[in-house]
Amino acid sequence: MKKEVTLVITVCLFLLAYVLDYFAGSINLGLINPMDFLNQTYFKLYPMTFVAVIIRSVAITLSTTLVLSIMERQFFKKMIISLFLGFVAEIYAFQILATGAKVTPTLWTLAISYGGALLIIPIAFYIFASIADFLIPQRKNATHLPTNQTDNSSSVLNP
Repeated sequence: MKKEVTLVITVCLFLLAYVLDYFAGSINLGLINPMDFLNQTYFKLYPMTFVAVIIRSVAITLSTTLVLSIMERQFFKKMIISLFLGFVAEIYAFQILATGAKVTPTLWTLAISYGGALLIIPIAFYIFASIADFLIPQRKNATHLPTNQTDNSSSVLNP
């Protein structure tokens, strides 16, 4: 149930970012660094675009954690995958903006960059969860039925 709700929220966030981009119109940003967009001047000039990029970044982070939630209780693997994806997202955004390539639109490149940075939150959770899982391992069989039964029991069910 939680995964379905997360999926619906993620899709709604992507749709909201699309609607905000539609109403904000297309803009031409001459950015070299993804962190330049976080400047207050861009927020004052393009507030709807700024909010759309942040919403899209949250949706990218949620979709990544939703895909990783398929792996049950493998926190260390999730942490490594999240670290790798965050690193790749950051270097991708820096490379695209520095070279001026048009592989993805600038707003999507910024959202990928900030989504990769937001992966720090699940990475911190995966670190603590993997430490807790290492220190307090889960038992394979949580329920144990009594196996010490004798043949001469005086039960109503045993004649």
